[in-house]
Amino acid sequence: MDIPFWRQLRISQRFSLESHGCVLSLYMGLTVLMTFPLVLSWRSALPAGSADIWQNYWNFWWWKQCLLGAQNPLHTKFLFHPFGTDLVFHTHSFFNQIIGMPVNLLFGEAAAYNFCLFFALTLSGFGTYLLVRELTFSASAGFLAGLIFAYFPQTLEQAMEHLNLFSLQFIPLSMFYLLRWSRSMRIADVLAFGICCGLNALCSWHLGLKLALLLLPWFIWILVRSEGRRLDILRGGMFAAIAFFLLILPVVTPMIQLIADGVDYYIKPPVARGIDPTYLLTPSFANPLFGHWVQPRFLDRAYQAAGFLCYLGVVPLCLAGIAVFRNKLHSSAWVLVFCISLVLSLGANLYWDGTLITSISLPFAWLKHFLILENLRVANRFLIFTGLALAVLAGIGWSSIRRKKIWVFPLVSTLLLLEYSWFPYPVKKVEISPLIERITERPGAVLDLPFHQRSRAVHNMVAHTVHQKPISGGYLSSYPPVTLHAVENEYVLQVLSGAIKPGQVIDVQRLRYLGFQTVIVHKYRLNSVQKQLKDNLSPEDLMERKRINRYGGIPDSVMNELRTQLDKAVGAARFEDELVAIYFL
Repeated sequence: MDIPFWRQLRISQRFSLESHGCVLSLYMGLTVLMTFPLVLSWRSALPAGSADIWQNYWNFWWWKQCLLGAQNPLHTKFLFHPFGTDLVFHTHSFFNQIIGMPVNLLFGEAAAYNFCLFFALTLSGFGTYLLVRELTFSASAGFLAGLIFAYFPQTLEQAMEHLNLFSLQFIPLSMFYLLRWSRSMRIADVLAFGICCGLNALCSWHLGLKLALLLLPWFIWILVRSEGRRLDILRGGMFAAIAFFLLILPVVTPMIQLIADGVDYYIKPPVARGIDPTYLLTPSFANPLFGHWVQPRFLDRAYQAAGFLCYLGVVPLCLAGIAVFRNKLHSSAWVLVFCISLVLSLGANLYWDGTLITSISLPFAWLKHFLILENLRVANRFLIFTGLALAVLAGIGWSSIRRKKIWVFPLVSTLLLLEYSWFPYPVKKVEISPLIERITERPGAVLDLPFHQRSRAVHNMVAHTVHQKPISGGYLSSYPPVTLHAVENEYVLQVLSGAIKPGQVIDVQRLRYLGFQTVIVHKYRLNSVQKQLKDNLSPEDLMERKRINRYGGIPDSVMNELRTQLDKAVGAARFEDELVAIYFL
């Protein structure tokens, strides 16, 4: 039976790149593919990060407790017991906590994190598709641009640690609605622009500040070129600003109050983590096509922190080159964004082939002299806008190519995805000693040993999500000085936060007075365990090497002294396995 022409037309439109539903579905499927096999264990595993990802895991747990217990998420008594601590300047990623809450309540913290990852990558692709389609009037150009921005190698690496830094979806959406508003002057686009800017800030204050740096000159340019409509543009800008501030006001008010009171601990020194330009054309070490050949380079990478990957891709660069060659007028502004953001991402001093050259000073060093901009302290994160500019230029380049064969688009898309793919995507099961569950019914607080070693305290926080008792330390994005001073001034905690020296004794009676009734000795944190794991590790397993480097932190002699004193004071450990030993005070 022949299908009527009108039905054929509707079916073809439904399954074409002109259909928003089809494009969104394609990005959803590709997100699952580019992070495979995470989808197979999305309720019990996470991307294989080693530090900040566990902080985000704890954040999801904490926000769930706040919702169920009607508590303020900006202050907790569950960390740094018995003092508690403010979390006003801690990295929450408010939008993700809210959007992930239903999944968090139903399936747990790991599922919530993974949902936010799938959501962000999918919507990042779709938002870029809308932006570039609006710029070029080409759906296929928009789709290719969305592939580049959504699955940019640095973004996939950031997903292993930073909930706030892979949530880039509202950056292209903000720019899309600004562009639409400048053309249509519709109030709906104005409000959508303001809301997207606000949601971007609620994903990350750093992203909000970076987007402002990009949008401000664009808005001024629109204002200058719109003679006769400037009053309407200014009025629209005011409405967008109102929508933006109304959205962020509930969570930004406590920060403003503390800053007005003279608090400045949110300002942290710049971090020497610029990208290494010699890696701009070096694919990821986990790329299925090229990874084997480039792995030796990544063994000697300058630093292991997420954000080092900066591969731009041959296909995107070729398409961007076509844009510059064939469409200089429309590509010039994006070339400027590409160049400025790339230079800023190099850092204050240049890394070259794994070596930091301190004699060369770069523009990123100037930011510390400007109010507010000094908070943009990690240089490699400027590569976000390099990736966006590259995506837009690639879309413009594709739209400039005429008489394309029907097979060229799927070929280019496939080559692009192969260049950016990380297969299999590193995944790590959430593994916690089953003995931790045995103390859930015990009263009092838990003392973790070692307990106060900054980022390494994330392991204690993961255990905390199981036993749910106040703990003695914590890993925060920003530490209130009053919290640190309280620990330093409590002698028994000061002793345990450092190395036990000859003659020092654990004051068990004082610990009981402070409310501690359980001690968890994290045996896997011994330096000897770290060495053994490294000795048995394959040189090619770079992600596992990074994870193991986060272990250690306490010499065997110190741990032996701690355990000897505990055995003498309260008796042998009540529970013990290869990971932990649990004492009752």
